[in-house]
Parts: sequence; structure tokens; C-alpha cells
Amino acid sequence: METALKLLGGIGISGLTLNSPLWGLYALIIALPFLPNEATLIFAAVVVFSFFIKTAVNKEKDFVKDPVAMPLMAFALVQIITTLISVEPVLSAQNLVVSLVSLALYFVIVNTLKTKKDFDKAMKIFIITAFILSIYGIMQYFTLGTTSKAWVDVNLNPDLETRVVGTFGNPNVFAEYLEHILPVAITLVFVYRKWLNKIIMGSIAGVMFVCLVLTFSRGGYLGFVSAAMLFVLLKMAKFIPLFIAGGIAAIPLLPNVVLQRINTIGNVQDTSNAYRTYIWEGTINMIKDFWITGVGYGYWAFKNTFLEYGIKGSRAWHSHNMYLEIMAEMGIFGMLTFIWVVLSIFISTIKFAKKTKDRYFSYVSVGLLGGFLSIMVHGIAEHILYMPKSVILFWMFAAFISAARNLGANLQEMQ
Repeated sequence: METALKLLGGIGISGLTLNSPLWGLYALIIALPFLPNEATLIFAAVVVFSFFIKTAVNKEKDFVKDPVAMPLMAFALVQIITTLISVEPVLSAQNLVVSLVSLALYFVIVNTLKTKKDFDKAMKIFIITAFILSIYGIMQYFTLGTTSKAWVDVNLNPDLETRVVGTFGNPNVFAEYLEHILPVAITLVFVYRKWLNKIIMGSIAGVMFVCLVLTFSRGGYLGFVSAAMLFVLLKMAKFIPLFIAGGIAAIPLLPNVVLQRINTIGNVQDTSNAYRTYIWEGTINMIKDFWITGVGYGYWAFKNTFLEYGIKGSRAWHSHNMYLEIMAEMGIFGMLTFIWVVLSIFISTIKFAKKTKDRYFSYVSVGLLGGFLSIMVHGIAEHILYMPKSVILFWMFAAFISAARNLGANLQEMQ
């Protein structure tokens, strides 16, 4: 019975998506936290497929001119090449499918969200979904019980018993999800004119923030602070001293369990940090031998090659550092094209945010960029481009940034 219901649900969603890629995208936003990785990948592929079918049938050729398109294609090309020359080409090809679907989804989103109304609906659907998940996450804090010792050093965090995981099964991945959208919810508080709307969105953002805190993800904490700093720098620069003073004054008011967690950032006595140090050292040794081509795209090539480089018997599926992982998998050309992508996103979006007179897109683009920066900072301690849902989410939000920038620029030209 359960299998039949899943099949009927899948057929229904596929039919909706094939009929309207836009509604398929909205459904994907809602479904992503709840579906397993494989189902999410298939769903994303259906959205991509439906877009290209609709484009072919309608003979549409008016695609959005996007400054990030060329760097993305270069990055994809390096992924394909490093898959072909991988130490594990068949296994690398499995990981390549995930990335190519995600990158294609980027193109679909940029060319599907064609109006401010469509874009705003996507943001609100994402925020409402994250809000519901945050309520669930907060409930977990009181019901989930003691967290696995693999995620907590009980000696350095004696007061920390529970880390919430949402529907992701991993507190760090849940934090990454919240980091993406929380800055957008906060920026909407500044966009709305009516106080009722400000209070509602502020309350939603507050619940999401509390849930992010309860993941006790140190990478999430640092990422969110980075996003906040970017927002203040671009939108409230004259209040920088006030925000710094307020931040310092708030530190003593933090719960002891949060302070314990913050104090372990960078502490190599922490078991998690010590483990990462061993993984990073082994990865750097691997990069020294494969710095030009990398070992091959994807975590399978990394995992199987790392067996020869593990320090003190350490084993790992990935390097726990997005930048080391990219360098290890794809070599110098992978790293250079990824930097090209990131710089294109940041430079074009910051220029737009400073230039545009559209208050909505100016603030939301900064919020989205803040979420993206948050993930980039979190990537110092985690490999973000690992599981299908994380890869899809990463490029989905990069697409939202570009869509906001492109739509805002078009409105500017029409005025």
C-alpha cells in the first residue's frame, strides 16, 4: 500500500512538473527536505527535463543573458574531463550525474522565474517550508534524546546533550539548509513597509534562528555571522560600530551550552576538530601528488584514493573541506573555474545591489548572497558538494541569486 501511494504521488508530481516546470520547481522546494537523496535527484531531473521539453515544443530561444553562465560551463567541463581521466571513472560518472543535473537546474531556474511575482512566490514557499522544519527541529531538542558521540565531544561540551537534525539526519546538513534561507527572511523584514508583515516575517526568522542555534553547528554559527556582516556592510554600513558593540555585549548573555560550543572552534583537543586535522593533512598530501588533474571527480575517487594517504589510520568519504575536496578531485583547473564561478556571482550581485533602485531585489539579492557566503564559510569545515540534496540546494540558491539580479536589472531598464 505504501509503495503504491508513493508511486501514485510520484506520477502525480511528474505530471504536474511536465505540465509546468515552474510549479514543478515550487514542488521541488517543498519536497527537498522530506525526500531521500535519490528521489530528490530524480525530481530535479524531471524539472529539468520538463523545461527542455516545453522549450523545444514552444521553440523558445529567448534565454536569459547570465554573467555566471560561462564560468559554470567551464566548471562543468572540468568535471566531465576529470571524470573521464578519473582513477574510478565509472564511480565518478555516478557523482557527475548529480552535479550535471544540479547545474542544469541552475539554468532552468534562471530561465523559469521570469517575473517578480514568480520569484517572490519561490522565496515565500522556501521560507514557509524552512519555518515548518524549524518548528519540528525545536521540538526535537526536547524529544530527540542524547546525540551520538560522533557529533559531540562530551568532555569539552558537558552541557550539550542534543543537536537537532530536522529531516536531514545530520545537524550540520540541517544547519546548511537553514543558512541558505534565513538571511533572506531577515532581509524581507527590512523590505516590508507594513509593521504587521515585519512582525510576522521577523517571528518566522526568529524561529529559524533558534533552530539554527540548536543544531550547534559551529560552521553554521560562523557562516551566519559572515552573512550578517555582509548584510550590514552592504545595507547598513553606518551602523557597523553599533552592531559590533551589540555583538560583543550579547556574548555574556548566551546560554552556557552555546558558549561551550563556540569555545571549541579551532580547539584541536576537540575530537571532531582533531579528526578533521588528520583528514586535511592526508588530503593535502594527496593534492601534492595530483595537483594538476586531481584524482577524479566525485567522492568515490577521493575515498578510494585516500586509503593511501590517511594519517594515523584515518578514513573518510570526503575531506571535510569543500576547497580541499575540489582541489583533490579536479586539480588546479577545477579550483580555478570554481573560483571564477564564485567571483562572478559575488561581483555581479554586489554591483547590482548597489546600483538598483528596486528595494525588494536590492535587499533580497543581498540576503541570498549572504546565505551563499554563509555556505562558503561553512565549507571550510564541511564538503558542501557531497550528498545530492546538498549539491542541488547549493546550485539552486546560486540560481536564485542570479534570477534576482537578472529580474531586478530588467525592471531597472524598463523604468
